[in-house]
Amino acid sequence: MNNFHDQKLWQDAFVVLMEVHDNFDDMREGENEEMVEDVIGSATEVAAKIADGLSRADRRFGRQVLLDAIGMVAMVRTHLAVAWGRGLVTDDLFRSMDDKYASLTENIQHTR
Repeated sequence: MNNFHDQKLWQDAFVVLMEVHDNFDDMREGENEEMVEDVIGSATEVAAKIADGLSRADRRFGRQVLLDAIGMVAMVRTHLAVAWGRGLVTDDLFRSMDDKYASLTENIQHTR
């Protein structure tokens, strides 16, 4: 059985997901609640999609699932950009998280 928890790609997605939670959990109330939920939800979906792709017995199908995760990463990066544009996160935090998700995209593309 393939345990996705042992895969570096999933571990990288999980680390950045935890960073999303660390930085957004306290913002879940008020006028920005929906935007915060979008960021957290899309980040969670990326980690889950990567886990799904890594867990597939059919490697070709698993690879396609992983490639689908690239579009999901773009969604997270878009939500982060909106949060930055609305002043929810600092320039430094946005750049740091965006860079991590850009790196994750590269890593997904190089996973065989």
